[in-house]
Amino acid sequence: MKRSAFTLIELLVVIAIIAILAAILFPVFAQAREKARGATCLSNNKQVGLSMAMYMSDNDTTFPAQFADGLWTIASGRAVPPRPTYYDGLLPYQKNQQIWICPSDQPNPNPPPNNALLFPPAMGYHMNGNLIIRTGLLEAVVAAPANCLLMRESGAGIVWFQAWLRPYPGGCDDTFRGANGTVWTFNGKAGPHMNGYNFLMADTHAKWLHPSAAIELAHFPEDTGRSTRAAHPTANPRCFP
Repeated sequence: MKRSAFTLIELLVVIAIIAILAAILFPVFAQAREKARGATCLSNNKQVGLSMAMYMSDNDTTFPAQFADGLWTIASGRAVPPRPTYYDGLLPYQKNQQIWICPSDQPNPNPPPNNALLFPPAMGYHMNGNLIIRTGLLEAVVAAPANCLLMRESGAGIVWFQAWLRPYPGGCDDTFRGANGTVWTFNGKAGPHMNGYNFLMADTHAKWLHPSAAIELAHFPEDTGRSTRAAHPTANPRCFP
């Protein structure tokens, strides 16, 4: 009895079909993974927002105070002298510090002591330096909390042991603008989550925004809409190039 077998042409056809299906499906899988990471990151923002709401309830509706930008967190064990940061202030209200790390974050590539990895007490989010100030800002001072940035993802997508303030204290809508006026990119895209980033607002609700929309956020307590250079002529860096 003669045995049947695939011919070379048949095998090549099957391989070609598999390759075509893979080319179609792989981007779909990657997109689904990106959406899942974005959903987890958005949940992180919401949980930080809840801890912020509890903190402010216990502290006369005042945002956490921080003496300066880029302070080492006390939790990292590297703060000399130890000075409280927003990260440390919110710790008692959080059960899991992994919420400070987005699934799309990457380890910090800088040499020690900055070589933070993807586990606590590292973090991949920055607070607004116009709300987190030295003396503590009253919630009532923020004119438009639903439109005012409180926390955003690290523009470069890496984690830190320091509590950074972005925008800079006294700065303006630099959400994804460097000092030279360029827009941050994340692996060649406009953000890690479907070309965008997740944000926590001053009223503690979280949402996804494209950088072009995020740049319109009011970062200043007196603003009710977009921050402008005219409203803040002495801002450093400038509001817009």
